[in-house]
Amino acid sequence: MSTAIFCAATCASFVPAAYAADTEASTSTGITLPATAVDAVADSTTQTKELPSYKLTAPLIDTPRSITVIPQEVIKKSGATTFTDALRTVPGITFLGGDAAANPSADRPVIRGFESRNSIFVDGMRDTGVQNRETFDVERISVIKGPDSVYAGRGAVGGSIDIETKTPKLEDFLDASVGVGTDSYKRTTLDVNRVIGDGTAFRLNVMGHDADQPGRTDVFSKRWGIAPSIAFGLGGPTTVTLGLYHLNTDDMPDFSVPFRSTGGTPASEISRSQFYGLKDRDYRRGQTDTGEVRVEHDLEGSWKVKNTTTYGRSTLDYIATNPQFTSANSNVLQLQAKSGKYATNTLANQTELTGMTSLFGLDNSVTTGVELSHEKSQYQGYLVTDSTGKNIRTGGSCSVVGNCTTIGNWDPDMDWTGTKTLNGDSFPGNPTYTTTNMASTYAFDSLKLSEKWLLNTGVRLDYYNIQAEQKGAADLENIANLFSYQVGLVYKPITNLSLYTSYGTSANPPGANGGLGGGSDQLTATNSDLSPERSRNIEVGAKWDVLDSRLSLTSAIFQTDKTNARVSDGLGGIINAGEQRVRGVELGAAGDLTSNWRVFGGYSYLDAVTTDAGAANASASGLPMVMVPKHNFTLWTYYDITPEWTVGSGMKASSLTYASVSSTTKKWTPGYSSFDAMTSYKISKSMDMQLNVKNLFDRKYFASSYPIYATWAEGRSAQVTFNFHY
Repeated sequence: MSTAIFCAATCASFVPAAYAADTEASTSTGITLPATAVDAVADSTTQTKELPSYKLTAPLIDTPRSITVIPQEVIKKSGATTFTDALRTVPGITFLGGDAAANPSADRPVIRGFESRNSIFVDGMRDTGVQNRETFDVERISVIKGPDSVYAGRGAVGGSIDIETKTPKLEDFLDASVGVGTDSYKRTTLDVNRVIGDGTAFRLNVMGHDADQPGRTDVFSKRWGIAPSIAFGLGGPTTVTLGLYHLNTDDMPDFSVPFRSTGGTPASEISRSQFYGLKDRDYRRGQTDTGEVRVEHDLEGSWKVKNTTTYGRSTLDYIATNPQFTSANSNVLQLQAKSGKYATNTLANQTELTGMTSLFGLDNSVTTGVELSHEKSQYQGYLVTDSTGKNIRTGGSCSVVGNCTTIGNWDPDMDWTGTKTLNGDSFPGNPTYTTTNMASTYAFDSLKLSEKWLLNTGVRLDYYNIQAEQKGAADLENIANLFSYQVGLVYKPITNLSLYTSYGTSANPPGANGGLGGGSDQLTATNSDLSPERSRNIEVGAKWDVLDSRLSLTSAIFQTDKTNARVSDGLGGIINAGEQRVRGVELGAAGDLTSNWRVFGGYSYLDAVTTDAGAANASASGLPMVMVPKHNFTLWTYYDITPEWTVGSGMKASSLTYASVSSTTKKWTPGYSSFDAMTSYKISKSMDMQLNVKNLFDRKYFASSYPIYATWAEGRSAQVTFNFHY
């Protein structure tokens, strides 16, 4: 293995270079990371013949976009149990904290500098709602980077994420796992598939999890989930799949360390172990329930039609302690109470037609579709008061016991003597109800101009209608017609190399994040009559399969511009007058360096700037954007020492990340590097053991941030998992 190839493999962001939808469409093979070398060929040839989305009309090597696919094996080897853990294997993604209302304490991924919490999809259907997701029912996760409303609809300024779930197959198998570890870690999963008739199969995934957070006191996570599904007509022209999903979570919200108002890093004098919360009061509980019906039918020739209907409800309910300094130079912490109660109901239907045709003698791969969706969201907050009846959302009097503490002297076991009231007359006021209706149509085409040239195009039109109601306030509404498109040109000097250039757009209307609670991406009295924000992405890149297509290498240079951004007019209103720009480079590699050595890694460089903050805030123009580290590197690599033994290691590294910026003050979390290690041993054909050691050197760093606080990452921990296969 040459040094050049090894360096390219370990300094790169993964985009698998060849997911062949049809063996006649491409001779290149996609790369997955199989559990053992023995399974490599089978996994590579079966998983890569299906595209992550029907909307992609060409294999990924011939799709002119940056797309990262996280296979199940990387999720398993890295020990990722949450959606957030899995995404940390991808460079260019960071995570926002939250407090309440428009900024919930839940999954908030930021892709290339733009929050994407409402651009998350499950099996191609938008997964709205405020929630914290799991991995027990995940087959793989696809991340499309850059403005992509043409695929994802409203929002999608930084990109979108699609989670593919586990579905029934025509084979009998049972996979179970039992894990124990430090910090009271306990986890068990079950994945069983049974063929119960001609073309009919049933699959069940179950999970239970209970663990404390390593390095933190009194912070824990408990959850359980179940996902049954059944498919009829497998292997035939018509397949009907029915699936249910339930996840229940119960954990302790953690707003670890405040920033001082004068800026800089989070307060260094606060130890990682100290928890400034109340065990007697604080909680975070969530529940997600989803039902899905999918019908797929083969038509004449290569044409297929797919119809998917989903209904889902997600809820999240929490009260959290937010420690904040009473003044810039004080060592006294005021313990504010943040809260939120969210509920979202979604009904959606999508019909897609895909196939191959000939246009003027040229081969075409086409997808066209129609989507209809109805979402209804509700937000309420709690009026949390101290023992004197004082609202402590922003802190109460320090003369009241439990409202304040000096650093290092807080007792989380203290009895709480205050009260909480849902929907109080003072803050947060009456509940907000938001209804979003959308009707969308789209078409995508991959046109083979010659053996060396491909043209990839797509268009989408969305009718968007959002309405918000709150007792005592005027009803709000925003209606918009959103037009998005993309075009890309691919040149293939050789079969296993694609050079491309592409241009894509997105549209981000007011209320795109579901309308919950207020804020720049929610529907408010100040933005309800505004036009959508617009974004565009220009990208030039290369995708190359090397080493007999065992290793996929990728590179991309891009610029994303957000225009018509919402900014203050200086008079209490909001106008479409801002601009932001992200310029970047991504490199990627995934696959087999040798028959025993596999890699999955990436590097991103992002230069993100607010180029125009509006005339009322001109001093902010030219400042860096928040939540965008300039340098970000991830790597997972595994080596089979023997047919039984595998060893591996993982690395995450990031430069500093701004939590907030102004012309006078900057707050940031420092850069870091963290290492993980794993080893697995195949005890028998039906049993193996895996040891994961996370944060091997117990580095102290922050996993996410918010303008007023940062959250500690997990300390060192170890888990042993026994896996059973039948």
